[in-house]
Amino acid sequence: MRIKITLSSDKPGTINFNYQHQIQGIIYQFLAMSDPDYSAWLHKQGFVYRGDKNFKLFVFSGITFHSPIKIADGFAFKGTPSNLFNLSFQIASPVNQFIQHLIDGIFKEGQEIKLGRQCLNVHRVETLPEYRIQNSEDRRQNICGSDIGGFPPDSCILTPEFLIFKPLESPIFIKKPMPKGERDIYLFPGDKNYEEFLNQNLIHKFETLYGKPYEGETLKFDFQFEQLERFNRLKRFKPVKSFKVYKNGIVADEIKGTLQPFTVTGSKELIKIGLDCGFGQNNSMGCGYVEPAQIS
Repeated sequence: MRIKITLSSDKPGTINFNYQHQIQGIIYQFLAMSDPDYSAWLHKQGFVYRGDKNFKLFVFSGITFHSPIKIADGFAFKGTPSNLFNLSFQIASPVNQFIQHLIDGIFKEGQEIKLGRQCLNVHRVETLPEYRIQNSEDRRQNICGSDIGGFPPDSCILTPEFLIFKPLESPIFIKKPMPKGERDIYLFPGDKNYEEFLNQNLIHKFETLYGKPYEGETLKFDFQFEQLERFNRLKRFKPVKSFKVYKNGIVADEIKGTLQPFTVTGSKELIKIGLDCGFGQNNSMGCGYVEPAQIS
């Protein structure tokens, strides 16, 4: 299920460039308002895969600004009581308990929240259409979602032969497994083993979520965007995005991922895992949230 949260401000302000850890903090704050034990368990442990890997099984997008901004010491904006400044981000998870605690916590928390040092108001919370992937000769249909209060009655129909995705300011992150003490190596489309690790990550999430081995086919990815020029939204993109990872308020790492659009074909089950949990690693830190590209 996917949730869209719109925040607003009636004053000028600034959002930090590295806001991902702040959004992550807000999510755990919402969960804690509903159930502190669940929030603490998910943050510290989460869903264990084969005893040595942990998944949170949720992903969130980057911020979408709905009015002009200026780049200064961050993303500077202007809001007034008569002209609110709005921004939004999206959260997805296949775990109903997570979604329910998130929704309950949002309403218990109240209208005002803090994103870093910036005070904002919860302006709107919406459920977005479910993605249903089915084999069909028809191209996908876009159907509007509904306000929060239950699962949306409609859905977006996606057909695997036409799927084109772009990360929503949420880079796809793949790190090559390295021996302890050796420097991390980040992989990008075209690098050896990139698609193998991407598929492996999706399979591990599938097996963690459903508690059974995955026996289907793997996905095939195509990051060759010269083939995608007819799609207006894909003509301009930033190929790489990096941001800092914080632990206990201290910068612990700086990760790098790709914002390249891509096509994917293959298993409907793995595509759905990617949509619900995120493609690639570090999804709960703001990596791997994608959406179907608008077809012009």
